[in-house]
Amino acid sequence: MADALERVTNLLALLLETRVPLTLEQIADRLGAYPAGGAALRGAFERDKAVLRDIGVPIETEVLRGDQAGRTGYRIDRARYELAGLSLSTDERQALQLAVAAIRSGDARFGLLKLGGSVAGDAPVVTNVPALDALPTLREAAAARAVVRFDYRGEQRELEPYALLLREGFWYVIGHDRGRGDRRTFRVDRIDGDVVAGAPGEFVRPAGFDARAAFPSDPKELGGGAATARVLVDAARARFVVDEVGAAALVGRRPDGAVELDVACANLDAFRSWLLGLGTHAEVLGPPDVRAAIVHWLRDMAGARR
Repeated sequence: MADALERVTNLLALLLETRVPLTLEQIADRLGAYPAGGAALRGAFERDKAVLRDIGVPIETEVLRGDQAGRTGYRIDRARYELAGLSLSTDERQALQLAVAAIRSGDARFGLLKLGGSVAGDAPVVTNVPALDALPTLREAAAARAVVRFDYRGEQRELEPYALLLREGFWYVIGHDRGRGDRRTFRVDRIDGDVVAGAPGEFVRPAGFDARAAFPSDPKELGGGAATARVLVDAARARFVVDEVGAAALVGRRPDGAVELDVACANLDAFRSWLLGLGTHAEVLGPPDVRAAIVHWLRDMAGARR
C-alpha cells in the first residue's frame, strides 16, 4: 500500500512539473516504478490515473505530433489544479512541508501539491526538502536520453541518466557514470550548481531497466559497483553482525570466535558510519585504500578533538 501511494504521489508530482505532455513510456522511464511494458504497465498506469481523477486531479490527454505523432501524452494543468490566491511566502510553504513530513499523511501530501508545494515523502521531519531546480532538467534528459554534466562533491560528473527515484523523501538520479565506467546513484539535492544536458539520443537505456531494483536498500552500496571491505569483528559482536549483514558475507571464523566479513563499502560515508557503530569491536583489514581512508579520518577526528 505504501509503495502504491508513493508511486501515485510521484506520478502527480511528475505530471505537475512537466512542461510538455508525456507518453506512458516516458512516464514509466522517469518514475522507474511500473511493470515493464505491455498490459501490466498499462493496467497499473490506468489504476493510478483513476485514483488521481477520483480525487479531482485534472489529468489532460493530448494526441502528440512530431516524432511522437499519434501517441497520447499526459499532463496536469497547474492553473486548474492548484489553489489560487493564497500567496504563501517561502517560510509558510516550508512550514506546510514540515507539518506534512511530521504527520506522514498521504492526503496531506496530495494537499501540499495542490497548494503548489513540494512533498517530502515519509522522511523524518529533519529531512524536509525544498523544490529542486535540477529536477526538470534531469527528467527531460532521462526522457530524451541526453547525457548530463554536473558537479558533485567537488568533481565534474558526466552521467547517462536512466531514471529518477524518490526514496524516503530524497530524489535520486540513477545512470551510467561515463567517468567511472559504471552505474552510479546521485542524490539530487547534493548536486552543486546547474545541470547541463546534451543533445537527445546520446545513449541507450538498458532494456528492462528497473530503478527500484537498481537502487540498493543497503546505503553502504549506494556508491555503485561491487566494492567490499574485509572487516574483522570480535567474538563479542560476531553473531549480531553476521545476522545483520547476512551469512553470505562471512568469509572466515577465527579460533577466538571473531569473524571476517566482506562488507559493502561503495558508499564510504555510510560504511564508515556503520563501522563506527561497532566501536572497538571491529577493524578494517583491507583493501589498503579503504583501511587508509578510515585511519586517516579517525586521526583527523582525534586531532580536531585535541
